[in-house]
Amino acid sequence: MGAIAMVHNDLVPGPDGTLRAQPTDEHETIAAGLVFRAIGYRGVPLPGVPFDERRGVIPNEAGRVTDPDSGAVLPGEYVVGWIKRGPTGVIGTNKKDAQETVDAIKADLSSYDDHPPALAPSAPDADAVRELFEARQPDLVTYDGWLEIDRHERARGEPEGRPRIKLTRIDEMLRVAASESPDSPAEEDLDEVKAR
Repeated sequence: MGAIAMVHNDLVPGPDGTLRAQPTDEHETIAAGLVFRAIGYRGVPLPGVPFDERRGVIPNEAGRVTDPDSGAVLPGEYVVGWIKRGPTGVIGTNKKDAQETVDAIKADLSSYDDHPPALAPSAPDADAVRELFEARQPDLVTYDGWLEIDRHERARGEPEGRPRIKLTRIDEMLRVAASESPDSPAEEDLDEVKAR
């Protein structure tokens, strides 16, 4: 049987005022047969987008991306989720966080009524947006595609008395989302489930 050794840390202010973890003399050893690392998410920079290396986030104000040097809002650039605030919160936090960013986008769009920005699309309608997404992401999964995945997973689970059996391979999900498979699970899918 193995074990994991742990140490209690104190948060101590560094010379620049930021808090840093510092180990104490308090240790604990816990017997364990298996250990999974479930921490360590860190955002990564995107080319041409400001990034706060220390915090691992894109600097922003209520979801509006900001210039790290001047603090000025960069028009038409928005961020949401952990890359916005760091790896914190639960599903409810993400919903509130996303709503804040959507509210910022809506407010910005309404302020452009008289003088549309250079970023304003030439064809601001749903079809143009879908065409742009499909051109940039050929494997785009639409809401209808997600509904097809949902139906397929529920159908796979039904014979086993389960709410669903999740698809675990991306190629399967894309095939189902593109309606290239029937609504009910394929025979080979059911055989795979029975073999588990």
